[in-house]
Amino acid sequence: MTDTLVPRGCRAARQAERGYFRKGCNPLAETGRSKLQNQRAALNQQILKAVRLRTGAENLLRATSNNKVRDQALLELSFVNSDLQILKEELEGLNLSVEVYQNTE
Repeated sequence: MTDTLVPRGCRAARQAERGYFRKGCNPLAETGRSKLQNQRAALNQQILKAVRLRTGAENLLRATSNNKVRDQALLELSFVNSDLQILKEELEGLNLSVEVYQNTE
């Protein structure tokens, strides 16, 4: 639950005149867990994009017989694989952070 400041003009302010803070009033407030989930979702999107790029580079590599295009495809494949490795490591780090919020009983 989050503590939020209640503005004077809103309906919630009239209901919570007793207290300066009202629990759960702001639906847009992000908790630590939701921030981690949003970061994980963004990383997963980047990983999916990198996987699609890698698939395209592999297909181009198989389809071409031109040495110049083949070299460019190999270079692109190398870059995509290194980016993919970095993204997976970042996701692994975030997954370790998420375990804090999970029940371990």
